[in-house]
Amino acid sequence: MSQPPFSKPKKTKRFLIPTIVLLLSAGAFYLWQKNESSLKNVPVIELRKFTAQRPLMGTLVALTVYAESSEQAQMAMSDAFQRGAEINQVASDYLPDSELTLFNTKQAHVWHDASDDFLTMIAYGLELAKLTNGAYDPTLGATTHLWRETKNAQTLPTTATLDQALAQTGWQHIEVDLEKTRIRKLKNGIRLDLGGLAKGYTADEMLITIQQRNLKSALIVVGGDVRCSDPPPTQEGWIIGLNDIRNDLAVTISVSNCAVSTSGDLQQFVEIDGRRYSHIIDPSTGLGLNDSLLATVIARNGLMADPLATAACIDPTFFNKLPPATKIHSRILSAEQEQISRGFPRFTPIITTDNPE
Repeated sequence: MSQPPFSKPKKTKRFLIPTIVLLLSAGAFYLWQKNESSLKNVPVIELRKFTAQRPLMGTLVALTVYAESSEQAQMAMSDAFQRGAEINQVASDYLPDSELTLFNTKQAHVWHDASDDFLTMIAYGLELAKLTNGAYDPTLGATTHLWRETKNAQTLPTTATLDQALAQTGWQHIEVDLEKTRIRKLKNGIRLDLGGLAKGYTADEMLITIQQRNLKSALIVVGGDVRCSDPPPTQEGWIIGLNDIRNDLAVTISVSNCAVSTSGDLQQFVEIDGRRYSHIIDPSTGLGLNDSLLATVIARNGLMADPLATAACIDPTFFNKLPPATKIHSRILSAEQEQISRGFPRFTPIITTDNPE
């Protein structure tokens, strides 16, 4: 299971530091000479770029890896896609036999013996729900399904129907027993929805799978979620494009060993009675957001970045309260303003022929 997103670092045994420094100093010159001699006889290994993509989790998943051979790359990417399919079987609410679907059919107070993947996603989701004061909430399944019906019918639900769906939400109504690896509802009707978290977690796990094949440079893109490890050979980082509020590619950033998640209503939305609603559900109303927002969050893994990008669309001010130690950075755009955290990577403008400046 992955480590909690805000776990405390282990204390350093400070009394060992002077001894370590002395040992390093005493042996530094000898090791340098030895390495210089041995490196002359080491053959240069050329890494080549390999890519693959497959439909998964309702989107297109794209992989890029650098490997010594096609065989090494294909084996790693095949394993990664298999890992992604395993998580989809756990987290999809479209599959009738998924673990999520099974849990959602259970009555209140009935324990569910959870798989490691399911337990990890739910535990993290509840932790972030508490942290964001419900801006991200993994228990919006009832409103999510109602909203799908609303988009298909092109008609807003009645107040009574909407109130009933909202009454069946609330992250406080889920209990997790980490010691016994089990989960239960505390209220009937609660339905989990991992749509704002599973893609980020999938990207994390696919990257881990690739790294287990001894490939150090890889990039995974799962919809609006990006996960990367060491940069490509001779490069300082992976180049990621970011759109502007008009949904046009505008700038790039260079990143490595992190996750980049983007959420907003610029692509997935519906218009009903002349008003625009996004696919992102507002926990306070049960309806899709109707304020045009685009949020990008950078964190150390996708399990954090993915749901926080959703939370940024609900409550952009949340990121003003985060201490720098979290190393979570955000860029939130609206028609009126641009909110960028201090640690967000530097932008490189994209120059086009239409706008040579």
